[in-house]
Amino acid sequence: MKTILLPTDFSETSKNAAEYALGLASLLGIPKIVFYHYFQTHLVYTPSGVLDEEATIEPNRNKSIEGLNDFIDSLGPIPAEIEVEMYQGASSIDEGITEVAKIVSADLVVMGIKGGGIFKESIIGSHTLSIARHITIPVLIIPAMTKLKKCEKITFLSDFKNVENNRSVEGLRTFLDHGIVKFTIFHLLKHNEKIGNDHPEKLKLDRMFKKYNPTFEYKESHHYTDDIIDFVFESNTDILALVPKEHGLIETIFNDHTKKLAFHSKVPLLILH
Repeated sequence: MKTILLPTDFSETSKNAAEYALGLASLLGIPKIVFYHYFQTHLVYTPSGVLDEEATIEPNRNKSIEGLNDFIDSLGPIPAEIEVEMYQGASSIDEGITEVAKIVSADLVVMGIKGGGIFKESIIGSHTLSIARHITIPVLIIPAMTKLKKCEKITFLSDFKNVENNRSVEGLRTFLDHGIVKFTIFHLLKHNEKIGNDHPEKLKLDRMFKKYNPTFEYKESHHYTDDIIDFVFESNTDILALVPKEHGLIETIFNDHTKKLAFHSKVPLLILH
């Protein structure tokens, strides 16, 4: 992993995510963070009715550059080994982040989210789930007020289905290759479901992640989101990794259950595609 993309609207939500991203970069040896600011424009027309693109774009662009510099300064001293870049854009948030991610070859997008579905101050926070749904690289969602203390354990939530066809695990390996010392694969058991050591999907997962020495944990599911959150806290998980799917146990990251998980979990969520 070489580059983190950090979209910001200069809010406290995105500042908290930026502080987390900087700490993560230092901890895992990620050499670059790219800050991106989406700015809104107010159309300006000439007396003849022609759109004045310079008057429309440039003042907002200049404010965006000034805002980015102030925002980065507010984060305090940045370690010398971390390179910082800045980008601005006036296209839609989703399109702008996707475009910049391609330009800078981002390996990870880090974004904040504010709890309870209330986004009074944060444009980025209110669009986080939408962006995570559409962008194709891993997205790390940082809940409000969550601070980086350590990054030693990742838990991967698996539905034990079509494991061999799941290319999204490459994004997870990217994290694990940075020296994560504890890796758990967690599965919520359906009613009367039994998982033995010879379960085909378990064996496939074991082979796929063999070099990371995964441990397997199971829990009978009664209340989907609550069961996951309980396990995260009980197991001292630092990051919970999820793969959005259209069907099956995980279903989709954007249904009501997993929205609740993103809003209320105090552990960052790594969304893999």
